[in-house]
Amino acid sequence: MTHRAFRQAAWTLGVLIPVAGAAVPSSAQTFSARNGSSVTLGARVQAQYEVPGPSSAPSTFFIRRAWITIDGSLNDLVGGRLQFDAQGSTTLEAYLALTPSESFQLQLGQFKRAVSYFWLAANSDLPLIERDGRVTGINECPGVGGVCSFGKFTFGLGLDGYEPGILATGRFANRRLGYRVTLTNGEGISKKDVNGGKSASGRLSYFFGDNGRISAYAAMDETLGSNEQTLRVPAYGMEMELGTWRNGPHFLVNGTTGRNWKVNDDAGFSAFQVMGLWYVPLAEERAFEAIEPLFRLSWAGTEDNEGMNVSGLVVTPGVMLYAAGRNGISANLDFYRTIEDQTEWSFKIQAFTFF
Repeated sequence: MTHRAFRQAAWTLGVLIPVAGAAVPSSAQTFSARNGSSVTLGARVQAQYEVPGPSSAPSTFFIRRAWITIDGSLNDLVGGRLQFDAQGSTTLEAYLALTPSESFQLQLGQFKRAVSYFWLAANSDLPLIERDGRVTGINECPGVGGVCSFGKFTFGLGLDGYEPGILATGRFANRRLGYRVTLTNGEGISKKDVNGGKSASGRLSYFFGDNGRISAYAAMDETLGSNEQTLRVPAYGMEMELGTWRNGPHFLVNGTTGRNWKVNDDAGFSAFQVMGLWYVPLAEERAFEAIEPLFRLSWAGTEDNEGMNVSGLVVTPGVMLYAAGRNGISANLDFYRTIEDQTEWSFKIQAFTFF
């Protein structure tokens, strides 16, 4: 990191840390609504500052997220959610939820497809600032663009984005087994379908110990191939998790492989990631209530249009300081190395506000 970057980062920390330390979480506001139902209103705002390594990309302040969430409940069986991006006026989640039992729950509408739990985890829980390991100014990963990483492939290929459709999930066998199945348009967020095909995905999980889980997932996406015919695109993966959010050590390991249909009909890809966090409460007299160091290693490889192998490695050390509840400030340093051993980096600071 350059001397310029260190000066900018130090100045930014000096400004944002007092702001984050002063943040006081407020309880979500619940209101009475029609027919005896209740509505809970919440929001999150995440302000970010990035110093990218590439000289062509300037350092930037911006609002990373400004989301409003409205959860409604008619009774124990019927509920729903509306979540939208206040910046872009984009609907993220909007669904009717039916919960007849713990073993079977149904959502109809638009939701996060989330084949991997890494993308399903709320951004208000995850102190990792950018799941795809992005480095502004770098766009060299064939098909999905940006850096080659696990998060970039699963999200860029539509495996972990928001889509309209139907979702079934539940836990059974004394909560030892769980499942999540989706059937969606396959066209991405808030988009109408363009053919009769549907994208299907499923995840089966086995829960062990107090906070352990191992999952297998698969997806069969539909898209238009080079001959303008519907193409079925497979992806498969495994995932293991140990620990929970904001409670001591927490590890998440992911691996996936499949077809990179954004390059051509036959290109393949593989991706792997390991992430570790350790939530440590601080003494009550401290300005912050907890600190959470984190480390992420993410690798991905694919083919380009000439059939050449292209891969990249992202290494992310970071730390999160919690002011109260989910409010706090996180700093990440993303190092990215290509198959040609070219290295770039991006330093990010993000203030988390959740209420």
